[in-house]
This record gives sequence, structure tokens and C-alpha cells, in this order.
Amino acid sequence: MKMNHILGAAIVATTLGATAAVTGPATVQAQAAKVSLAAFPQSIRGTWYHYEENDGYYYKTMTIGAKKMTVKNYFDAFGKKQVKWTGTLHTTKNQDDEFRQGLGNKKSHWTSAKSVKDGYTKVVAYGMFATNGGGTYKVIHKTYKGKSVKVLYNKRIVNSYGQKKLADHYYQTKAQAKFFNPVGALHK
Repeated sequence: MKMNHILGAAIVATTLGATAAVTGPATVQAQAAKVSLAAFPQSIRGTWYHYEENDGYYYKTMTIGAKKMTVKNYFDAFGKKQVKWTGTLHTTKNQDDEFRQGLGNKKSHWTSAKSVKDGYTKVVAYGMFATNGGGTYKVIHKTYKGKSVKVLYNKRIVNSYGQKKLADHYYQTKAQAKFFNPVGALHK
């Protein structure tokens, strides 16, 4: 009887040791996956254009580098047209927590990015009422004059009322932006 208890204890100890060996690194990997990106993905880098109408037609420009994002001709949360905003990419452990804590001037030119499901990159711009470049982006392809062109697609989001908000799509040239959005309306 004692031999069975000793053998049982040895099996349990071996099983627990193997389980700890398997779960230890996996936990570390899961925690590391929550940290935002140290650089914007290569696929979304470049200069992108959006054609829009808001008291006249104009082009909004977004330039994404490895560590910086610059948005030109955008409207802030109060509906006032802004000329330019440049955000520097920072890594964060949790985008939402950093956003809530980043309402002061210290982080007003911060941005973060993280990979989310289906190949999208979620970009958060920090600062009070930030509307400058935030979104959930992915490069898709459309046909323009018989050729496949890249489009920086901004996924529609659901607001607190459960309604889908309209989103900007960005193109590689001003001509493409006007062709795909001739009336300057936000995409549905």
C-alpha cells in the first residue's frame, strides 16, 4: 500500500513539473503579446491620401514611418481643421490604460500600435480628444485603371450607441483618392 502512495506521489510530482515546464514560457509569451509594437508594420508605411468634403474639398494626408505618424489637414474633435500633427510611436503594455492615463500634455504627441485579429493594426493617438490618425488599419487592394493598387483600409468601429462609425480610406496618390471618393464623403 505504501508503495502505491509513493508511486502515485512520484507520478503527480512528475506531472506537475512537466506542466510547470510547459506553462512557464507560454505565460511569458502571452504577456509579451500584450505589449504594443516597437515599429509600425512595413505594410502600412508610406504616404497615404484621403479626399474629403467639409466646407470645401480637400486632401487629408497621413505619412507613416517606422516610428512616426504625421497627419495633415484633419479635423479635431471640436470640428476645427488642423494643419499638422506628428506622433511618435511608443510601446505600451496596454493601449487602453495608456490612453486613459495619457490625457495630459506630456503624451499629447504619443501614439501606439498593436496587431489585432485578421491582420489589422490598431493605432491609438494620445492626448485630449485626439482624432489624429487613430484607427484600425489594414492594406487591401482595389483595381485602379486596370491595375491592382494598395489601399490603407480603416475598419469601421462601433461607437457606444452600437452604431458603426464611418471610416476614412487612404490611397497612394491624390488621383486615386479622388477617383475612389469623388464626392468626398466618408466611406460606408
